[in-house]
Amino acid sequence: MGKGSGSYGGGVKYMRAMDAGSLAELSQYMTRTYGMEMDRTLSRIDFDVARNLSDAVEGMLSEFPGIGGADLRLTATLKGNNAYAGTTVEGVIMLHPGIFSSEGNAVAAYREDLDAGFHPRGTAYQSIIVHEMGHQIEAAILRKRFPGTDRKAQQARSAAWRQGTAASELVSRALDRVAPGWQQNRKLAADQVARISKYATSDVSETVAEAISDYYSNRRNASPLSKEIWRLAKRELG
Repeated sequence: MGKGSGSYGGGVKYMRAMDAGSLAELSQYMTRTYGMEMDRTLSRIDFDVARNLSDAVEGMLSEFPGIGGADLRLTATLKGNNAYAGTTVEGVIMLHPGIFSSEGNAVAAYREDLDAGFHPRGTAYQSIIVHEMGHQIEAAILRKRFPGTDRKAQQARSAAWRQGTAASELVSRALDRVAPGWQQNRKLAADQVARISKYATSDVSETVAEAISDYYSNRRNASPLSKEIWRLAKRELG
């Protein structure tokens, strides 16, 4: 699925998400171009924030067309106080409406965690959605592995998602290249993961998501493990 263009009144052409002038235009563009559903709850967040996050989604779909924009739905329905966003194996990405109620809120919240080393250096609040799209790389692999909408397929995807099966495979293969011998010396693996960010050390799914965020923002300056995880993900879905 490649980039496209949409027309929204007055003959104006929108060639990318950042050209949209309202949430209605942005939603129409993302749906027409990628098939991605933009939920009405996004009216709860600042429009400039929604546009910046959509621009990052567009960048990730360009890098990883195998994710499949038509499988995605963006909402502002996340509750609680402990996360910026969350995602599901079936493609729903949920933003926290309080954190994203203004760009100032989003910048300040992310900066606090960034300064604590919780996320990769060189990233910004837009990287929150890149991180969630990193989770969707894992989800897309599972959707390929267990296709279908029947209950059996959904249960298989959910089980593999909870177990981190696809993420574990990506991280293990990346470590084989970056830190040979890591299975006999787990400190080698731990050190490589910690070079990405503190959050990357949470579990294998967060390792993948943080690695994708790291490489998306930092490219040649990303950590070695991030570079290898990105390369393997591109092979799967790019």
